[in-house]
Amino acid sequence: MISRCSLCTNGSSISLSDKVQCGHRPAFSNSSLLRFHELFEVQEGEFPWQVSIQISRKHLCGGSIIHQWWVLTAAHCFPRTLLEMALGNVTVVMGTRIFSDVRLERKQVQKIIIHKDYKPSHLDSDLSLILLATPVKFTNFKMPICLQKKERIWDRCWMAEWVTAYEYDQHDNLNMYLQKMRVLQISWRECSKRVDQLSRNMVCAWKEPGTKGNCQGDSGAPMVCTIHGTQRLFQVGVFSWGIRSGFRGRPGMFVSVAQFIPWIQEETEKERKAYTISGAWRSSLPHVPQYPLLLGLGSQTLLVTISTGDKSNH
Repeated sequence: MISRCSLCTNGSSISLSDKVQCGHRPAFSNSSLLRFHELFEVQEGEFPWQVSIQISRKHLCGGSIIHQWWVLTAAHCFPRTLLEMALGNVTVVMGTRIFSDVRLERKQVQKIIIHKDYKPSHLDSDLSLILLATPVKFTNFKMPICLQKKERIWDRCWMAEWVTAYEYDQHDNLNMYLQKMRVLQISWRECSKRVDQLSRNMVCAWKEPGTKGNCQGDSGAPMVCTIHGTQRLFQVGVFSWGIRSGFRGRPGMFVSVAQFIPWIQEETEKERKAYTISGAWRSSLPHVPQYPLLLGLGSQTLLVTISTGDKSNH
């Protein structure tokens, strides 16, 4: 039997009776938070939703846990030739910030869903969903990220990616670890001045001046953001493409997650493992979010919404 654990620090599974709050980092301590802007190497439990999508145990793309059954990533990670291969060669690694970590968990893939409007020639609608063969047992090192259906300019954003450590893991593959970079989201209008034929389905961001780190862009990796005064993180974008120089000069291009919430809901409902999002940040009270709480009940997930104030803006 799984023991009840609200803020376990040993990485043990969270009880099915516990409330799993998306976008929270229970293993990321306050002392770590003080160093959050100083170090570009990801700390323990800092991005517990971040995964490595692998083929034959080699890193292919980044991605994010959005639900106990679902991982969100980019469509261009899966060309037709790869999709024609046996899904048994594709796995999702989670629960770690470095491949040599003993907490690493490797999950098999049941299905990959590519957005119907995706075209490799222009990378619009560059989004895909991965249905896992077995559900994620959430721990302090495996948590879902929140999705937000309302677009806005966020106060603070980060991107993390898998980079080579130039050492070998226990399977004689090159070890990799997560590093992060603070990024600055820019408006669509401003971005369209720098990028030709910019789709409305894209979000633009570049490296924030004066910050450490130099991410090159890990396909499928999430851009996560928060609002000043809060610690909950939301996934705003999925990395699609950009100039491979740490976003210097031109912005990195991310798929706008908010634009695709209806598609995510529709596709997950078809598989009877529905992702549900409720509410949005209220324009009148930007610091009072409506929080979705995922309650794990056996193989089902129940969404309960907690909010304050009136609901006229929802």
